[in-house]
Formats: sequence, structure tokens, C-alpha cells
Amino acid sequence: MGVNRCINSLISALKANRAVLSPGSRNAPILNAISNSNLPISSIADERSAGFIALGMAKHLKAPVILNCTSGTAALNYYPAIAEAFYARVPLIVITADRPPEQIDAWDGQAIRQKKVFANHIRASFETPSVYTNETEFAKIALQVNKHWDEGIPGPIHINVPIREPFYEDMSSVENSVQTMEMNSSQHISLLKLQEHLNEDFLGRQILVFNGMESGEEVKLSIDCLAWQTIELSDVTSNISSEISSWDAFLFNQIESEFKGCENLRPDVLITTGTTTVSKGLKLFLKKFAPKVHYHISNYNEIGSMFGTKPIWVDSSNPDIWKGEEQLIGMAQWSSFKSEWMAKTDSFNQKYDALTWDEFTEFSAVKAVLEKLPENAILHLANSMSVRYASYLKGIIDTMNIEVRSNRGTSGIDGCTSTAVGEAICTKKTVYLITGDVAFLYDINGLWNNKLPSNLKIIVLNN
Repeated sequence: MGVNRCINSLISALKANRAVLSPGSRNAPILNAISNSNLPISSIADERSAGFIALGMAKHLKAPVILNCTSGTAALNYYPAIAEAFYARVPLIVITADRPPEQIDAWDGQAIRQKKVFANHIRASFETPSVYTNETEFAKIALQVNKHWDEGIPGPIHINVPIREPFYEDMSSVENSVQTMEMNSSQHISLLKLQEHLNEDFLGRQILVFNGMESGEEVKLSIDCLAWQTIELSDVTSNISSEISSWDAFLFNQIESEFKGCENLRPDVLITTGTTTVSKGLKLFLKKFAPKVHYHISNYNEIGSMFGTKPIWVDSSNPDIWKGEEQLIGMAQWSSFKSEWMAKTDSFNQKYDALTWDEFTEFSAVKAVLEKLPENAILHLANSMSVRYASYLKGIIDTMNIEVRSNRGTSGIDGCTSTAVGEAICTKKTVYLITGDVAFLYDINGLWNNKLPSNLKIIVLNN
């Protein structure tokens, strides 16, 4: 049958929108199959950078991107991007060429234990047969991968492909039908219907809604009216605005005093969407002033307890909690809980606005950059201070029509530039990256690309 025909069967059946290829020899049949498909391709020599470029593409497309390399340590260089994709729920199809089983641990070059090598940070792992007599077996793996996109949590999937020499026999072409996957749906959640679903009574209770980082889904709470005594806060990575934009700067300012005087800001009920948060202040605040109950609304029953609150999962796919036409009569009153939050943050804002912003500092420089961003821009924020500065200045971002990205799944600095490059390749919008000097230099190979997009602008905080 031949290695190339079998691998063609694998590639042609996969749902994918783009491919990022790292040059090599062992992966020649995979490169051939992808190059003969109608997938847009980027060739990136540095595997670590290639992984994050694919991550940036998949974030933008909200659909799987193929990532392919040769055998051995080349595959291990994908691991940082795979870990980020796992925690940020970004779909990648990682296809690694491998030596055949008899060469593993036989002291052959670039022959390492690749089977399930990413096991701790992967949504699913497959290995193709090491003999090439049945195309159907290869196509079945692709169908299992596709099924995961339909039923599982978005994230990276690994396909390990043992390949024997010769690599170049039967180099037949393959037509790959690009299939765009609809990952995200937008559901507006009704607090009125949510309380009925939970057999709760939210009336008169102090409710804090927090929207965390975007997470492979778009579940947005719709606050019914002021009478719900609700405060809504949104992380800078959530791409959701909120009434109080300066909340992270305010809470950070309270850490040293251990939130003295903030007792009345304690919520009875915490309702969250998304995943993680940039805010150290919010984590410490909710650990000190824990709510009585925490509900997390998501399509996926995979919840981190970053506040130590033992969150209870509410399935957002349940139409019983979706917002429709509804009215709450006789309840439109301003609550003391909301008044406390507004008064304290307003007092903080007055002092915050009085700062001497004309003095040149990193903070004032980031503020100046944010104020100059054009409409419809995409803003990438590197770890660690760049994203925190922007979080403290979220009020500016909330007034603008821009999208925010940051690698906060694992919060590493290793691929911030490459991720921005990957998104810039996939869009005509201008992509801005604000990064520190260490993060910029650490990922300098993100710029080692003959087709570096001209719509990428990089601002480096060189301290």
C-alpha cells in the first residue's frame, strides 16, 4: 500500500484550517501529504516558535491547526505551546513523525520515547500503525480526532506517526477538504432563570459576577437589572467590558493593607464564566472574603478552584438558563452592596486619575500606547508585567473596539511573540504586541520567518 498513501488517508480526513510545518526528513511523507492538500501552510524552522505560531492561528480561527515536525527532540520543542493550548483550550493537531518501534532505545539518533510523550497536557493521543498496508486504519484515527472536536473540550491532540525508510515512495497527492469547525456559541444567561434552575433565591443577595479568560467558548452573563444587587467584573483577557473597569487596580492597591475596610464588598454568591484571571488582587480578596456559594457556568465540567471556593458546575448548554424576554417588576432599587463597590472604586478612581501621567514610566508608556490603538485592532499582551499593566488600565480598553489576547493558560513568556505572529498571519487587522525585553529576546525566533506579516507592530518595554 505504501507509507505515503496511508498518511494521505490520515491527512485528507482531518478537520483543519491551516498547517504549520517544521522542516525535517523523517516527516517527509507528512509534509508531502499536507503540501498537496489545499490547506494554507506556514514553514517555521524553530519548533518552539512554530508551536506558538500555530497557537496564535488557532486562537484567531477558533478551529484546529495542524502542527508537524520530524522525530526526536524536535517534538519536545512543541511542548510549551502544547501546555498553553491545553490550559487555554486552543485546538491543535500535533503530528509528530517517529522512528519505527525497533529503533527506539536502540541507540539510534533522534529516536526517543515519543508515544504519549505529551500525555499530561493533551486531550487525546493516538499512534498510527508502523506498517502501511491498510489506509482505513489511518483514516479511522482522523475520524476519532474529528469526533473529539464535536464532543470534547477543545485543546491539543497528538498523533504520533512511526515512519520507516524509504520516505519518498508513492508520493501521490491528496485533496484535503478544509472544514471550518464552529467552536464557540454565544449564550446569554438569565439570572432569573438561573435561580429557578438552581432552586435558589437571588433576590436580596449580594452577587458578584466574574468573567475570566476566554476559554474556547463564549458564555456571557446578561445581568437582568440593578435590583439583582449584582456587580460584574471582567478580566482583561475576557474581551467582555464591565461597569467597573478599574477593579483590578483597586484590589491590587488593597493587598498591602490585607483589604482592610473591604468587608462590605464580600459577595454572598459568586458566579463565574471563562477560566483564569490575571488579577492577583481578586484571588486574594475572594480567598479572604469567601462567598457562601460559587457557581461556574460553562459548557465543560472542568473547573479550577483558583479562589478556593469549591465551584459548582452549571452546564451552559442547558436552555433552561438562557435569557429570553422577561421582566422583573417592582425590584429596581440600588443595593447597598453595589453602592459600596461603586463608592470605593469611585474614590480610588479619583486618586488614580490624579496621578502624574506625564512622567515617563513603563506604566505611563503602556497607557499612552493603549490610548493610541486604532479601532478593530488586536492586542497581544506578553507575560508578565505587560498584561498586568493593561489589566490595571482596563478602563481604556473597555472604551475601545479591540480584541485582547494573552498566553495566560500557563502564563509563560516563551511564546508571546510567536503567538502574535501566528494571529497576524491569519488576519488583515493590525496586531499589536506589548512585551518586555526578556520575553521579546527569549522568543526572538518568532521573527525568523521569510513571510513575516507587515500588519504586526511590536512595542518593547526595555527596562
